[in-house]
Amino acid sequence: MKPSHISLYFILFIAFTSCYKQDHEINLKWNKGYENDTFERHCIGLKWALSYLGSTIANDTTLLGITYKDSTITLNIKQLGFSENAVTHLAKLQYIFKASEEYKKNNAMDIGRYIALTYGNSYHYYAITNVPKTLEQFERLYEFDSLKGYIDDSSVSRVDRIISYSKRLKNNGQGFVSAEIDSISKDTFEYETVEIMSNGQQRFGVYGLDGKLKEAADANITRAGKPAKCIWCHEVVVQPLFRSQQNHKGYLSYLRFKDSLKYYNQELQAYQNELWTDKSILNKALHTELELLYISFMEPTVGRLSREWNLPLTEVRQKLAHLKTHQHEEFSFLGNLYHRKDIDALAPFKAIKTPESIREQSANEINLLQ
Repeated sequence: MKPSHISLYFILFIAFTSCYKQDHEINLKWNKGYENDTFERHCIGLKWALSYLGSTIANDTTLLGITYKDSTITLNIKQLGFSENAVTHLAKLQYIFKASEEYKKNNAMDIGRYIALTYGNSYHYYAITNVPKTLEQFERLYEFDSLKGYIDDSSVSRVDRIISYSKRLKNNGQGFVSAEIDSISKDTFEYETVEIMSNGQQRFGVYGLDGKLKEAADANITRAGKPAKCIWCHEVVVQPLFRSQQNHKGYLSYLRFKDSLKYYNQELQAYQNELWTDKSILNKALHTELELLYISFMEPTVGRLSREWNLPLTEVRQKLAHLKTHQHEEFSFLGNLYHRKDIDALAPFKAIKTPESIREQSANEINLLQ
């Protein structure tokens, strides 16, 4: 090979490896969302999202994959304790994110949009956390107990539920399956699953009757919604029974079922407390910072949009004059809010569309990993 050819190959190799490294890195921009919002609160919310996606950030404070400067956070997903599977999918997504007009103009992506398109997109969440593609694959991972629990008065499902749970494995892995069934015919409508990941967090899946993953649970039979809504409800616990249930022949009695869930939750809590060292994750109430992060993005104020778009308040108000505002039912202190789906088209730059909702099924949920 001629020296000139060697030089060319060397240049191409350096260029390729440099691009690959940059795909692992991404800049995320904080835009203040409400009166008491701070950069630190957004950083805590981001840590929770990364942990829910499988990062070991909660149990390894020496990780170098997250750095801060002014109002920008730089992530290096290769250095955040993610599995190789997660790194592969996140790198592909970040390559797409960084090609957007928003990123090229700001040299960063809004942190809320990043959360909405990773944690808040069912297809991307499934891929990053490696949720089994079929219910059959899920069931092969665990050894399930022959005894099951029966729920006839659920606070989430509009129908009855049969709960199966596996024996606890040495690596703390465990799986739960909820079959949503008709109370009379006992026909199954769909399945929802919970697994305990090695980092102490849980991952969630929704499967149709055909055994394949679904974007969200059927709203006609349950209020479970998307995986992000499952996380919002479960937080960091094996969900206990909130209502008394009747005893059903062939199933665990109500009290024994209740005690079993309590036992598994205590086991999970003990594992988390032993494993986690980051104070912002150990304080489990701080998961709310993640919810405030994505809510204040998905339902922004005019002030947030002014900062996000780098436009004067008067100009933003003019752009939004035809839209109505609303109050958030859970966090009224957020103020007068708009819906993200109504305002992105008015932005001074094009950005990648987010799902209409983080928690509920969305008509525009896109899969950028196909």
